[in-house]
Amino acid sequence: MLLRCEYHVDSDLRFLSNLDMMHLMERALRRAKIPYALSEGFNPHLKLSLGTVLPVGLWGMREYFDLELKWPMEPAEFMSALNKALPPAMGLAQVRVIDSHSPALMKIINSAAYRFVIDASPALLEQIREDLLAAPQLLVQSRGKKKEQNKDLRAGIFKIQVIETEDFVIMELWVSTGEPVNVRYDELSELLSQHGIGPACIKDVYRSGNYVYENAAFNTPLEKVK
Repeated sequence: MLLRCEYHVDSDLRFLSNLDMMHLMERALRRAKIPYALSEGFNPHLKLSLGTVLPVGLWGMREYFDLELKWPMEPAEFMSALNKALPPAMGLAQVRVIDSHSPALMKIINSAAYRFVIDASPALLEQIREDLLAAPQLLVQSRGKKKEQNKDLRAGIFKIQVIETEDFVIMELWVSTGEPVNVRYDELSELLSQHGIGPACIKDVYRSGNYVYENAAFNTPLEKVK
């Protein structure tokens, strides 16, 4: 039985590495007495697959993992049991049984949305939004493997929205996480800095969602399964 789960990671856990997150999940599954399946071989491990890695320093509103169970378990029962075992800064929001032949999360997630909480006027951020979307090129220094090269983010920025709150303004950017270009959140930070929004203005950064971007539509991994 294969489950696909949506969960949140609050800011208290923003400095966990991907390996730390795997260990946290494994301990919670044990405490919850979840009948998870193990791989075969000399060093068996649980059949858990996280979605795209949440960068260290960020928290996430809608993250995903797939988990194979040894025997069937009702999704509601699974969610209740695991939520009781997880730390308060983390929890499942949705659980769904998926086909065992469904493509892996890493293969289908090709887009993410990042939110920058900014101390600036909405008018300024609206102008920056228009400038970014109108620009033919958006060059930053790559933060990936080719750090010495400039990288054009323009083809990988699909959508930008400015959201006003009582205290701050949020700029949310939907970007590519694969083809045509892998856009990283720290590269977006540099892009904003080029437009006058420096680190002192940015009060928080988090990933608000992971998506399957197809035919100009953003669907969650729970919406795009067999």
